[in-house]
Amino acid sequence: MIASLETSTPEPKSTHRCCVVNRALELLETEIDFIPNATFNSADLEEEILAESLPDDLHVSGDMLSLNTSQNLPSYLSRLCEAEVLTAEAERNLFRRMNYFKFKANALRSQLDPAAPDEYKINKIDQYLSEALNSRAHLIRCNMRLVVSIVKKCVTPHVSFDELLSDGIWSLIKAADKFDYSRGFRFSTYAYHAISNFAYRTIADRRKANLRFMPATHTSALDDASEEVVPVMGEQIWGEMSHLLSKTMKNLDDREQLIIYGRFALGNQHKIRTFQSLADELGISKERVRQLEKRAVAKLRLEAEETDLEMMCDLGGY
Repeated sequence: MIASLETSTPEPKSTHRCCVVNRALELLETEIDFIPNATFNSADLEEEILAESLPDDLHVSGDMLSLNTSQNLPSYLSRLCEAEVLTAEAERNLFRRMNYFKFKANALRSQLDPAAPDEYKINKIDQYLSEALNSRAHLIRCNMRLVVSIVKKCVTPHVSFDELLSDGIWSLIKAADKFDYSRGFRFSTYAYHAISNFAYRTIADRRKANLRFMPATHTSALDDASEEVVPVMGEQIWGEMSHLLSKTMKNLDDREQLIIYGRFALGNQHKIRTFQSLADELGISKERVRQLEKRAVAKLRLEAEETDLEMMCDLGGY
């Protein structure tokens, strides 16, 4: 009997109230970001969303996005890439579900009084946030192959696969939080740019750091090195960047085009040319070539899409 009484002793009211107050304060301090939608105010929407079932985990799609990303990967990464690729409708429903429950949690949170918090409302907010996180987890899982496919192409001697994978997953999560499904685009297109931009930025920052700490004698030798210089990233990605640059060359004069083609190994140029070799061909000083290159890059900034050009300029050291 004594043991029974001891195990059923209720928690002191003061302690319980303190826990409720702390939970309320924590929720009030937490940012709940979501993409608003006019349909979220519909009275029947919650019932409609709850009636939808979440897609099953780990069903391998017959499509596989033609990426073959699970080949030659460790088993733990292969498992991450096994989730089925979402259809456009399933993707839309997951994003609607995620943002709707964030919207509901945020609306209910605005009604909390930290001096007298309502425990029912707190539990309901936690439930909404849990539903939103579950939806986001499905979206992340179903897009992991995209992350791996991008990262595999961006690995360099100075930036490891694991480092880029970690950054890529983080970028994917951030992209999922910011994606507006109501615009009608597929998430993979939006996420591809977000992940690629971050990967290129990481590579460019590492390149700059390596140059910053390189001995002065070695740094100066870079300009006079033979033209066996290779891009800092994989051949496939460098080809994509070269293509983007080539499309914006029309507003450059002949000298600027020659310099950009040579310095970025575009067109028929298969090797990056040194400032000195370009100076000899143009009959000007090496410093003048450097100035013309910077002027040409500034023109390209106005022509190319912002995100893609930022990557190119970072890779060129600007």
